Amino acid sequence: MLAGCAAVGPTDDPFLRSLTWQRYVGGDDIARACQPGQPERWRLVYNAVEDEQRRTYDLTALAEGGAMLEVQAIGRPNLNDPKTPISLRDPLAPWRGQRAMYRLDAAEYARLKQAIAAAGFEAPAPEGLFLRGDSFYWTASACRNGGFHFHAWSWPSAEFDRMAVPLLEALQPFDKTGVEARQPYPVALPPYSSYLNAPDTGSGRQIPHRFQVQGNGLRYTQGTIN
Repeated sequence: MLAGCAAVGPTDDPFLRSLTWQRYVGGDDIARACQPGQPERWRLVYNAVEDEQRRTYDLTALAEGGAMLEVQAIGRPNLNDPKTPISLRDPLAPWRGQRAMYRLDAAEYARLKQAIAAAGFEAPAPEGLFLRGDSFYWTASACRNGGFHFHAWSWPSAEFDRMAVPLLEALQPFDKTGVEARQPYPVALPPYSSYLNAPDTGSGRQIPHRFQVQGNGLRYTQGTIN
């Protein structure tokens, strides 16, 4: 079970995603594999209130220049969407999200990395920052020249306000999922303990994820941190 919770990269399997999401957001699999001689890798995760939309962007540099980008847009399942019909062949189709690949040339890849740097990625990770699934946040992970680096931005903050939309705009030309990105908007954030202390109504409502930046990555918790 513990091994099953380790991130293995992007997946459209909703069960595997639910087991590995926390480690995926923190880029744990990228950090584990990061060593000299490995291709440059990046991962960006945009949480736009997790019940509404999550977007993931995985980049792997190509030896001939440029990079391959895999994008996933994960939203509320629409059981009536003709693009993702439930069938005996794929009964989980509405829960998979939309996935698309795009090959960036060297110039496009360089511009995207510049946009990530302009968002503040190169600064040390903001120790102690909370990321709440019922709000908006970005995370970014990278393995470059054998070294791993992580950064995160969370709403509400001046840093998030400065970088959130420009980074979405930088990624938009390469995002071929056909799913429009949700723009940040103010959300009411109750004390997180209110989710933990709420009576079990049998509705199946999920407690939103919550992470905290710790060192060069994430601490994972839904318990005692307020």
